[in-house]
Amino acid sequence: MDPAVPIKLDYTLRDLYSDNNEDDLNMVLIYYPLQFGYNHEKSSTKFSYGYTLQDGDEKAASSFQNAANMVPQRYAFSAGKMPLVILDFDSKNNRKEANHKTCQIIDKLPAHHVDIHRTFAQLMSDQQPNLTFASSPESIYLDAGGQIAVLLPIDCLSHLPHLVQPEIHYEILSKRGLAISGLATPPSQVIDTCLIDSGDPILLKQEVTRIVDSIGQRQLPFMVKLPQSVSGMGTFAITTEAERDQVKNILTAQLGAMLQQLNKCNQHLYPCSLVLQDFINGPVVALSLFVTKKGQPRFIACCKQIFDDQGHWIGGLISYRQQTGLCERFAATMEKAAAFLHSKGYHGPAGVDIITDERSGKQLIVDLNVRVTGTFHLGPLTGHFTQRRLFEAAMTMVDFSCSRDEFEKKFADEIRNGSLIVSGWVYGESSRLSHAAITIGAGDSHDLEEFLERIRAAGLHK
Repeated sequence: MDPAVPIKLDYTLRDLYSDNNEDDLNMVLIYYPLQFGYNHEKSSTKFSYGYTLQDGDEKAASSFQNAANMVPQRYAFSAGKMPLVILDFDSKNNRKEANHKTCQIIDKLPAHHVDIHRTFAQLMSDQQPNLTFASSPESIYLDAGGQIAVLLPIDCLSHLPHLVQPEIHYEILSKRGLAISGLATPPSQVIDTCLIDSGDPILLKQEVTRIVDSIGQRQLPFMVKLPQSVSGMGTFAITTEAERDQVKNILTAQLGAMLQQLNKCNQHLYPCSLVLQDFINGPVVALSLFVTKKGQPRFIACCKQIFDDQGHWIGGLISYRQQTGLCERFAATMEKAAAFLHSKGYHGPAGVDIITDERSGKQLIVDLNVRVTGTFHLGPLTGHFTQRRLFEAAMTMVDFSCSRDEFEKKFADEIRNGSLIVSGWVYGESSRLSHAAITIGAGDSHDLEEFLERIRAAGLHK
């Protein structure tokens, strides 16, 4: 059987960073698994993330860990020909640090490196990132005048020059930052902590009680959002008294751990503030854009989101024929979001989740993801799919008990004809399961749904 034709993207992150930019592009993408930590001491950690507070499901936790490990390759799929560093400090084979300019699979690489190379190798050679695996913060090399762009700021990279000032990036990533941004959002209440020292167990318990009590006082329905959240983690919809009680129980049991991340180094960043937000009924879209160096918004894609039964984000759907109309419909909101981000000094990819209030018709921003989004790559894949008369596409994340070889053999025809792309794949040693991001295209929405069902049927039923 003939091999698949290399995937050609309409544009890449490198192209976007070069847009409206008169300076030479001298930057490096540094991506890493979510929840990444390296020699963090709670007493001095500046950038803390507490979005994994949940009600304790081991299978869900294992799946989330695999999804977190897949983030670098999934988010870098549309990076283009630019330096990409993936943090691999915990690799058992980090002595074999690799810097392969053609992303070819090399013998004796660790298995998780092979999967990453294999994902990028599907792209045209001139659109594959120049990939490096870093074994320590000190091993990251930048050219003179170089800067880094990250998904989320983390302490171990603070010594490197950033394209966006890390504290500002942390602020505009936070739910608190959006609530006080001045952008049109649902009515929100910010609950800041009164703690200065989280080391006193009596004061800590009193503060947990005070914050949890605020949830009991708000009129139903509403949302509870932890300060930093991702993929639906750290966000709770409360529409019934039973849901209120459930969230109060979760926070009573686990909020103390988040408050213990508060210290003198991060107190000014409000890492433990909760946001209580009115629940708005209406359709939601996930809009991806790019803010150029001069502050101009570049529309990338407008998608519907896919969530699992626990409310965790697992993918998105795009209708290519509707993109022009959606771009026009949400242009004003996109421009306001871009202007806000530019005013903060931000330059790069971002996602805006917009709900249209079914009562007033007003567009409200319910989330601002100031990084590459999970459906960002569906924009650059427009030509790849539409040239094959595939006008509907989706990305979904699925757990598989089979190997990548077995999966690709099962869907060999679809991979060869370009209707299926493996945009991320990791194997979990502890769970002995694979977690994958599968991107597919179809002629219409009915065929797309049938295709999605075939993918799900090949995976594990949850």
